[in-house]
Amino acid sequence: MKKILIGAVLAGLLALPAQARNFAVPDKDPSVTLTVPDTWKVEEITYGYSAQSPGKDVFFSVEYANARDIEAMLDNNEQWMKQNKIKKVKPQKIEGPLNGIDATVFQFNTTDENGPTQVEFVLLPAGKQRMIMLTLWGSDEERAKHKNAIDAIMNSVKPIP
Repeated sequence: MKKILIGAVLAGLLALPAQARNFAVPDKDPSVTLTVPDTWKVEEITYGYSAQSPGKDVFFSVEYANARDIEAMLDNNEQWMKQNKIKKVKPQKIEGPLNGIDATVFQFNTTDENGPTQVEFVLLPAGKQRMIMLTLWGSDEERAKHKNAIDAIMNSVKPIP
């Protein structure tokens, strides 16, 4: 009887949904919503939010900019790459939808201080005067380790009509 009770409790715990936080970006007059697992450390940054996986091995951010601020946001991201010792290389440009939103992906197959790594900047139109940018950074091994969480984050990005 004791084993059945312990088994039932464990099965119930596994059936509970993972805790996650929902974000609307930007806070006022949002263009997209997304969900980040509670296990990821989230902080507010200049143009949106950043999140790091447990162990701080994968980085994700969501940022927005009005037309007049796009260059400043892109400059901030170039500085971010320098600060994180990510070698600047020419990115591969890929066009395609992300959850029904036309997207432009700039994929950098590069290196950082730990070796080979990959950085993607995903640009999403967000109305006439706004752009959303998603950033994902981590090595293939680190991304594989957090694949389910990364997939959940990316699949949660939804436009607000």
